[in-house]
Parts: sequence; structure tokens; C-alpha cells
Amino acid sequence: MTSQELEALKKAVDNDDPNAMFVYSEIIRGTNPQEATKYVILAAQLGNPQACEKLGDMHLEKNDYDRAAHYFKIGAKAGITDCAVKLSVLKMSWNETAALRELEELAEMGAKSACVALANYHKANGNRKEAAFWRSLIK
Repeated sequence: MTSQELEALKKAVDNDDPNAMFVYSEIIRGTNPQEATKYVILAAQLGNPQACEKLGDMHLEKNDYDRAAHYFKIGAKAGITDCAVKLSVLKMSWNETAALRELEELAEMGAKSACVALANYHKANGNRKEAAFWRSLIK
């Protein structure tokens, strides 16, 4: 990224553009993780779906499942399939049947992450044949 592009990005960030905030947070994550997190939170609060997914992942790492689900739900409503998959995986703990149904629907729609989740679920439950089926759909 050129210095002119970076300046334009910073101006957009100063003008509260959620997309610019998310892009900027990704650029500075390696050098200033605290500042990057601040901009991810702001971008998510302003409705950027990628920021919502990122923030959901961050809460998931901290085992804050309620907040992770909240942000994944926002991302899923915005059309991010991986957020819908992550939300379904979280749902496994309280409604396994519905979560599996959702994952299967997502996998049949072409979501590779849903195929991975289903393959891992069936493998963990000793159903190697079913796990192999879902893993075969990843390719």
C-alpha cells in the first residue's frame, strides 16, 4: 500500500467508515494489536460484517460464547456463511439436532467450513463413514 493510499484510508477511518476501519485494523494488527482491536470493535459496532466475524472469533478465543454468538449472528445476517457455520457449531451445546440440520443445509449450499464441522463432529462420535462423506465434499 502506497503512502497516498494509506493517507486516504486514514481519512476514511477518521470519517467513521466501518469498512476502512476494518481494513486499517488488519493492516496495523501486527504492529499495534491493541489499536487494531479498537478499530475492529468500532467497525463491528458500525455494522461491518467482516469485523463482526473477527470480533466473534476474538470472543470465542476468550470462551465468551454469548458475545461470540451475538457477533456471528450479525455476520450471518449480513450473508457471511462462515458466521452461520460458527453460530451452528456454538448451538451444538444446547440444540444438537437443530445445529446438525443447519450445518447440513449450509454444507449442501456449498459451505466448505460446514463440511469440515460435520466431518469433525462425526469423526468425534465414531462415525467414520459419515465423516468421510462430509470430508469428501470439501474438495
